[in-house]
Amino acid sequence: MKIRIKSLFLTLLVLICSFVSVQAVFASANPVAGQNQLKIQANGVIAADAKTGQILYQKNIDQPMAIASVSKLMTIYITHQEINQGKLKWSSKVKITKDIAALSRESGVTNVNLVAGKSYSVQELTKAALVGSANAAAMALGNKIAQTPAKFAQLMNHTAKSIGLQKALFYNACGLTNKMVLGLGLKNVKSNAENLMTTQDVAILTSKLLKDFPSITKITSMPNTKFAGQSVAGHNQLLGNQPLIAKGVVVDGLKTGTSDKAGACFVGTAEKQGKRIITVVLHASNKNASDPARFVQTEKLMHYIFTEMVPKQINMGSSLNGVASASVPNGKRVTVPLVVSQNTWVWVNKSLSPQISGKFLTKTSKLSAPVFKGTHVGQAHVLVNSKSVSYLRTLTSEISLKTKSTMPKANIFVRVWRAITSIF
Repeated sequence: MKIRIKSLFLTLLVLICSFVSVQAVFASANPVAGQNQLKIQANGVIAADAKTGQILYQKNIDQPMAIASVSKLMTIYITHQEINQGKLKWSSKVKITKDIAALSRESGVTNVNLVAGKSYSVQELTKAALVGSANAAAMALGNKIAQTPAKFAQLMNHTAKSIGLQKALFYNACGLTNKMVLGLGLKNVKSNAENLMTTQDVAILTSKLLKDFPSITKITSMPNTKFAGQSVAGHNQLLGNQPLIAKGVVVDGLKTGTSDKAGACFVGTAEKQGKRIITVVLHASNKNASDPARFVQTEKLMHYIFTEMVPKQINMGSSLNGVASASVPNGKRVTVPLVVSQNTWVWVNKSLSPQISGKFLTKTSKLSAPVFKGTHVGQAHVLVNSKSVSYLRTLTSEISLKTKSTMPKANIFVRVWRAITSIF
């Protein structure tokens, strides 16, 4: 009996050890661990660091999908470019055409009322488009910039390619179907044609918008705005609900989108202690106009990142395991220490006891002494627990390495002795 109990105990012990071993291997193979346990209910999902582009969660990020009013982010990006280039001002006036006025009165379409022949400022229309998701306001901005809806659609597609969006396709400035924009629709295009982007492309566009025009969050953090004396309600239900996500988190954007084809979409951005993330949730549940699914899923995603993950700083001048030195065959010493050239950070899961290291991507093949302090040596990828970290396609995952100190040339006797001993 004692033998059988002992045998059973040993078997159970082996099973437990095996389970722990498998879990350890699983964790080490997933530097962004936890996303296999985190289930976000939407067709396309991504979360990324707004500055570095590190992907913190992903699901179906490269399939083009209808994006509805998320399209307005591209319209506002181009508007900001025009202002930055001096072609427009916030105070520039936009005269409303009959077609745009008619669209602004169309039932079932989110809008502010625009009067034909009347002019509104670029700033007014931008706030209406971002906060109130006003479709005619976005179309008016497009017409101001490119004269016609067709030319603005061309500009949108050209801009998309120029910033690295691979599968974006735009038909208009607002995100409605070609039929729903009435007389502003494109000729020889199907009536149900709707703007398309991949989840990753939306994140890339958002990171560009936040980097190039960071003041946009002053608008997108507004729960409501005024237009022509009327109050316009915002659509972002996460504004003011930051405590539900995590202590110290500030949600300040960014844009909703809703259509029959796109379901409910939401591009969010939030910041905590100087670290900003972007979240994109495409094609969430949209059972009715008040269905909160896109916000519930975004809240779940943000909560996970800000409570289960932490950004680990990699300081300029620090060394990184795996890329801590380079060979200098003719130096006073045969290696020279290397350090990181710029400040950066990498998000890691708190529960993994993560080990951060580097792997050479490019490296000067042979350093010849004297090598001076600050000499650029090469580029490296950051690794977490020996696994590569994923980044948005257009943002570099590379860090630059430089020499920490000067390495003088070895004297002739040392060099001769090294040459002799290398033969033997």
